[in-house]
Amino acid sequence: MPARIPMTARQRTALLALPDSEAAVIAHHSLDAGDLAAIGTARTPATRLAYALQLCCLRYPGRHLRAGELLPAIMLDHIAEQVGVEASGIADFARRTPTRYDQLAAIKARFGFRDLSRPVRAGLMTWLAEAAMPLTDGCALLDRLLEKMRAERIVIPGISVVERMAAEAMHRAETDLIAAVDRSLDAEMRRRFDTLVDGKVHDRQSRLSWLREPDPRVAPASLDAIVEKVRLIRWTGVSAHPVDPAHAPRLAQFAREGLRYTAQAFQQMRPARRRTVLLATLREMEATLTDAAITMFGALVGRARLRARKRLEQRVAVSNREGRERLLRVAVLLETVAKAARAGEDVGAAVNRITTLDTLDADAAIIRRTASSHRDDILGEIAPEYRAFKRSGPAFLRTFDFQGRAHTQSLRLAMTILADLDGDWRRSLPDDVPLGHVERRWRRHVGQSGAIDRTSWEMATYEALAGALASSDIWVPTAKVHRALRALLAPAPGAPPRPAILPGDAHAWLDERANRLDTALLAVERNLGQRDAVFFEGDRLRFPREPSDDTDRDGGRRFALACYARLPSTRITDLLSQVDRWTGFTRHFGHVSTGLPPGDDRAFLATLIAEATNLGLSRMAEVCGAGSRRTLLRMQTWHMREETFRAALACLTDAIHAEPLAAWFGQGHRASADGQAFPLGGPGEAGGSVNAHYGRDPVVKIYTTITDRYAPLHQSVMAGTAGEAIHALDGIHGHAAGVDPATLHVDGGGVSDIVFAVSHLLGLDFEPRIPRLSDRRLYAFEPARHYGRLAPLFGRRLDRDRIIPHWLEIAEVIGAIRNRTVTPSLILGRLSAQRQQGGLAAALREIGRIERTLFTLRWFEDADLRRTVTAELNKGEARNSLARAVAFHRLGRFRDRGLENQQTRAAALNLVTAAIILFNCRYLDRVVEDMRHRGTPVDPAMLASLSPLGWDRINLTGDYVWAENLELDTDGFTPLLAKPLP
Repeated sequence: MPARIPMTARQRTALLALPDSEAAVIAHHSLDAGDLAAIGTARTPATRLAYALQLCCLRYPGRHLRAGELLPAIMLDHIAEQVGVEASGIADFARRTPTRYDQLAAIKARFGFRDLSRPVRAGLMTWLAEAAMPLTDGCALLDRLLEKMRAERIVIPGISVVERMAAEAMHRAETDLIAAVDRSLDAEMRRRFDTLVDGKVHDRQSRLSWLREPDPRVAPASLDAIVEKVRLIRWTGVSAHPVDPAHAPRLAQFAREGLRYTAQAFQQMRPARRRTVLLATLREMEATLTDAAITMFGALVGRARLRARKRLEQRVAVSNREGRERLLRVAVLLETVAKAARAGEDVGAAVNRITTLDTLDADAAIIRRTASSHRDDILGEIAPEYRAFKRSGPAFLRTFDFQGRAHTQSLRLAMTILADLDGDWRRSLPDDVPLGHVERRWRRHVGQSGAIDRTSWEMATYEALAGALASSDIWVPTAKVHRALRALLAPAPGAPPRPAILPGDAHAWLDERANRLDTALLAVERNLGQRDAVFFEGDRLRFPREPSDDTDRDGGRRFALACYARLPSTRITDLLSQVDRWTGFTRHFGHVSTGLPPGDDRAFLATLIAEATNLGLSRMAEVCGAGSRRTLLRMQTWHMREETFRAALACLTDAIHAEPLAAWFGQGHRASADGQAFPLGGPGEAGGSVNAHYGRDPVVKIYTTITDRYAPLHQSVMAGTAGEAIHALDGIHGHAAGVDPATLHVDGGGVSDIVFAVSHLLGLDFEPRIPRLSDRRLYAFEPARHYGRLAPLFGRRLDRDRIIPHWLEIAEVIGAIRNRTVTPSLILGRLSAQRQQGGLAAALREIGRIERTLFTLRWFEDADLRRTVTAELNKGEARNSLARAVAFHRLGRFRDRGLENQQTRAAALNLVTAAIILFNCRYLDRVVEDMRHRGTPVDPAMLASLSPLGWDRINLTGDYVWAENLELDTDGFTPLLAKPLP
């Protein structure tokens, strides 16, 4: 049985430490009239002060005041001030041990404090047994135990005693859960679990390893493999096995561990524990694979459309090349027919002499198709893609339980028919084949000459299903992401109920926004005559570029170069070690099982550098000397995950914002987000997508949010062709730092009407740089003619009835985002995919058009706004240059196959850039202070133009060793250079 809770020495010391901050002292050691009356029974000032100190110590931290213990000055002064004695009087009392014990007994008797006797301990153990079951963190249980003992005035005898009690309760809860789960498994499930662990796909891979293997390549074979994995998991029986909701937290912890265990590790476990961990792991894997299958299916539908578009483009290009020849043939034919007719010759013979009838038929068909009222579209070229769905599609439909809204009934019936036919063309479609789900653009392809074209009908059904899954109109209950919208917005089980977040009455809110919109539009219209004609030309608002001050820019560049020239040269290894000494950010990388930080700092930092620089663990192990590849792999597997990276990044972000120099960069309430593309190579190339904007190679994008002080807040990994708009708010609501940005700036890729709406309702100022803003329409509740010269700029009138019926749903969405129940990108992705004209998404788009119009008018009127947005976005682009310099190995190509590995690499890259920024901030501040100390004047405007993104003095390339005796000055810093290097 474990006698201790996994904790660091610092954590253990802090549990019963005396309060040493003003807030803590006031909260725990404030005395009331009854306390002062009891204290007044002591005869001398020294004994009154000692009485008060012992009383306060019994209340918090809940233990005896130790003999000779050093008291925090702020605590001693606060208590002495309340008692009305000098703090120095405690020295006299400290020498009188009998009096101290007499006072302690009197305090316990008067205020009801109890020692931890055997009956009291038994009662606490009963309480601990119930409290430990839903918890996975022993430290959390220990904190609750200490709070309970303080509340019940039970004197805490020492940390080792209560730690053993909590550790015993945690161990007993885990043992009881394992026994309960194992008892619930029948003999057949146990046999299948053993088969899964012991069986192999081939000589070098176990079945368990195969289940965890990613399938990133967009191909029918990948979808078939995922479906087969789901079926194998269901074969074990875990899907239908009931699980006690009280066991869910511990099973989730077992799943986190089980996803990292090898088959050999499972084989070495005790049978009961192995089966319990496998049950939790397989349930988690089933949900993850379900989402992977749905994502792969959507990717296959998207690939089919892309290939059809390419074929159409190629056919049009060929048709254009052949058009001249065809027209010349037609001209010659017409001339020949005319000549033969005039000469009285046989027209047919004349035609046969110059061309064949087959050529004439082909030309006639092409001309007829060109002259047709129907435009060529990609759907006419999509039939060859059917082969990718003939077998994989029905298997996908049969594997999962698809549920949906009422309006998807026709689609779900079509899915049932497809699953039943199983791609067998020997069986025909039923006479009453459903068509209600077929979109209008598909109808002329599906219904040809009064008959149903089966290929087109099936492809139309698959495309409709992909769209319905993306918008949550259809969902799979066993998925984690592709669940019902209501399930996504619901709080986690056991979470305290929170009131719905309403931005006020719908009618009152709309009245206020309509009045503000009308006032702003009329003000702009009135001021048009006072504007330069270039601002309103050709019935369009114009936004000319702001002039730049090259003189100030050159001066800022020279100042920055002078400052950076004073910085000492350092390796990235030593830089990270220094930053860790300042902040302790590596302490946040707790072990999955124990929660303890890495035991080998250098091995962990080497792993972090290997991920951030794109070097890879194998090569890093060869050059760093900090550990073998297995050692680095253990660090990556057990310490690096999303939540630990988030906590470490928050630590560095808060440290950057606390730097005095960082205050010159911005006020700390603005943030900007921008995407950066990284090419894929090797195994990762198969799972990438080509975005023509970034070239012809497959890419992946990292969307990073930073504050106006250059501190990174968050990063997201997305496909190269994915839209950035739905990820714009993730950085604001997905970080753990102490900063709270009130304004968000994004570039054109992060702009959409729904983002405008959600940002406003969340209380966030959304100030993007919108591309082609002159071409965007304005919106108002009043008719366009009400706004005079601005009338040509308006789209349709805004409609209150699109918003009001969905007001409560909007409040639910906003509340879920604000309470961090759901990530903004997940819910915005679902809403953006909805195509209903009167749904929730349409209501949010209507609100977004209000806010976008107001912002457009501000952008037109406010030159300072345009300059501020541009300056903030430039910070993000400059930070991308630093990220590119760090991740330079392997030509900057990510070779990771799975999304999880790419996310780890992106998080490591963001963390290392944050460490470089903090390092530069601290050393540049020392340079500036040294300049002032030497009498060199420093212009504040130059400080504002300084950037902490330089890396010329940092060795990022290949030298991954640590200095054994790093030269430090008296303040613990590497000395600055006395003069710049030539």
